Amino acid sequence: MIKTIIFDFDGTIIDTNALIEEGLNHFSLRYRGNVLSRKEITALTGKTLEDQMHYIHPVHAFSMLEQFKIWYTHHHNEKTRAFPGIITLIKNLKSQGYRLAIVSNNSKVSLNQGLKHLMLTDYFDVIITRDDVHEVKPSPEGLEKTLVFLETAPSEAIYIGDTHNDMLAAKRANISSVMVGWSQLDVSEILLSEPDYVIASPLQLMTILDSINEDVIPYEKMAV
Repeated sequence: MIKTIIFDFDGTIIDTNALIEEGLNHFSLRYRGNVLSRKEITALTGKTLEDQMHYIHPVHAFSMLEQFKIWYTHHHNEKTRAFPGIITLIKNLKSQGYRLAIVSNNSKVSLNQGLKHLMLTDYFDVIITRDDVHEVKPSPEGLEKTLVFLETAPSEAIYIGDTHNDMLAAKRANISSVMVGWSQLDVSEILLSEPDYVIASPLQLMTILDSINEDVIPYEKMAV
């Protein structure tokens, strides 16, 4: 019986993909003299900001880190939006009594900015960011802390994300995993992550939950 729905944030609830890609290319062009390839952008998706800046230029990583935070905050609201249907999903889940949580590798400051921008600040029972853990995803620490806070068994939770690290963290926490079809990963990369489910649109999650909670014929994995 699923009682707790845990979400990643960036790339899952809020579409920061264009914002982050523009920011990474802005700093790559400034410090390396070239923009990043599509392969590099994909590889950096879901990594911490420190890792992203270190990849672009290890010598200037610390300075770039602080500059990126300022750039990101300044451009955030004009360049981000909720993925279509995700707010309706969250509201439906809340109205049906599910406990909702977020586990993100982003900072608390950035995540709170996103929640405020989407007017979702009152919907989540627990929020775990990189500031609340010793190890970020793919470590299961954030998910395990969420389970403890909400007194939820792993079998009673499901995690929705958009990256390999999200799926790996869920596996390590023994939580069912859902990959979103609007991930920046292509179909072959999504399948390599071995999620338990793939959803093409947010409301398809309700079908999965109904199937699990009604204990009917197991839900077949959905193709993007």
